[in-house]
Amino acid sequence: MIAVDIGGTSYRVALVDSSGAIIARNAEPTNGHQSPEIGLKRLVDTIRKTSDCIDFDQLKGVFISAAGPLNPQKGILLTPPSLPAWRNVQLKKVIEESLHLPVWVKNDADLAALGEKRFGAGRGCDRLIYITVSTGIGGGIVLENGILEAAEVSVAEIGHMVVDRNGPVCNCGGKGHLEPLASGTAIARIAAEGIRSGKPSSLQPKYESDPSMLTAALVVEAARSGDSLANEVLSRAGEYLGIAITSLIHIFDPEVVIIGGGVSNASDLILNPIRDAIEERIMPDFKGRSRIVQAELGDNSGIMGAIALGLEKLADS
Repeated sequence: MIAVDIGGTSYRVALVDSSGAIIARNAEPTNGHQSPEIGLKRLVDTIRKTSDCIDFDQLKGVFISAAGPLNPQKGILLTPPSLPAWRNVQLKKVIEESLHLPVWVKNDADLAALGEKRFGAGRGCDRLIYITVSTGIGGGIVLENGILEAAEVSVAEIGHMVVDRNGPVCNCGGKGHLEPLASGTAIARIAAEGIRSGKPSSLQPKYESDPSMLTAALVVEAARSGDSLANEVLSRAGEYLGIAITSLIHIFDPEVVIIGGGVSNASDLILNPIRDAIEERIMPDFKGRSRIVQAELGDNSGIMGAIALGLEKLADS
């Protein structure tokens, strides 16, 4: 089978055997500003190149992890923010017609959840929630019967849960959503606001030399060195994440909540505030039922999720 992970910066293609082992792989820049026709032709060419070491007729299918929102049943990319030129793209149809193979397309956060269940921090769990905290915030929910998804649009848009009715306006137009309060972008923005307000921080020289260079990764680095502003920002982001996760625990009773994405590299600097916020708000009967852990698959979550989907679908066929 072929596993594909389409991201805003690059896409990855892997040739995978029936045990889930990667035989060959390639990566190319996505160039999401180009037309989807050009992008999909390049993707098809990369799939053929990656599989040229075997007889093409041996392939059983193509399993694609892609940025949402998307229609998981029809395999249509709707309006992915990371691919600004790709709107209502018939991804499944185009790849099937080009390669004459069955194609499955799922939201990248959904497949990251499935990948963590099979290969990572969710091994052995029937119910888990995966939250990616990076430029934005997304999520995937896996229950006993598989990925939680709707008929026409990918769900688990955890970044758009309302956690503060007086919070800032989100990029989607809503108000008080989790994403503008706890994403990597938000962490950098709130740290910058703190510096401008006069709070002392080791980040100040870097911010003053080039404000655009202040990133969540730098905030995490400063927090590890004991910077009070950086620690305050991460603690507040963790609190908002914990508020959202508390509601998810009350609804789904997951065995584990897995935090992925770039901000998860802060480890306990972000996980402990999340746990503290949950402990403060959780109903007594739910206390201690859900572990809060860091993702294990890192940058490989998309491709490993696509592999997990492939193994699942081929086992059922």
